[in-house]
Amino acid sequence: MKPILSIVVPTLNEVKTIEKTLRAFTDHLTAYPYEVIVADDGSTDGTQAIAEKFARIAQRPEELPRGIARGKNRGASGARGEYLVFVDADVVVPNPDAFFGVALGRFMGDPTIVALTVKLRVFPEEATLADRLCFGFVNLTHWFNNNVTHTGSGSGEFQMIRASIFHELGGYREHLAVAEDNEMFVRLAKRGRTFFERLLTVYHTGRRAHQIGWPRLLLEWFLNAFFVKFFNRSYHKEWSQVR
Repeated sequence: MKPILSIVVPTLNEVKTIEKTLRAFTDHLTAYPYEVIVADDGSTDGTQAIAEKFARIAQRPEELPRGIARGKNRGASGARGEYLVFVDADVVVPNPDAFFGVALGRFMGDPTIVALTVKLRVFPEEATLADRLCFGFVNLTHWFNNNVTHTGSGSGEFQMIRASIFHELGGYREHLAVAEDNEMFVRLAKRGRTFFERLLTVYHTGRRAHQIGWPRLLLEWFLNAFFVKFFNRSYHKEWSQVR
């Protein structure tokens, strides 16, 4: 049966989190035909061995450079679903049957919607007050940009895109080391309607903020967004691993 959902998970040395992320789908998603594609960037920590139990692996050819945008595009290139779901490797989608029921309902109820994103929260057992405040602001920003001004914005933790539109736009910009996720939603908003679904939430580790601190992370987000908008390149040439 052809899948409705193609779930693409980019990975690089994600042995600590990848099984929890994948099991959220393979153990609980039963209402819709789907496939899971792990786009691995050359992990050396056993990520691939775990992922092979739950998903198809789209391995990076050794001659090509690493990059999250390249990984996402590689995963999407072999996907068969009508909708592409991009999820970070430390993200859990809770109750996926109900979750995708709401998400698919949005798409099917409004053919002008080309992409959808949702609220982001850190796992409750790991969340700090700063996490709640800062991601609350992030969520408010995505709601405003997508549902009010219709200019588009979205974080890489979760993005759901009509596959036909994704391929029509050529996928993520592979020259961007960072902010490829937000840039994609900006382009999508020019093609159709992007939507922030306030009824849905995904959970993640918040590991980068916890490791480098919120002030530095907010500054890095701002610099990369600024450079992408005005110079068509990210401020950082490489987005360092945080594991």
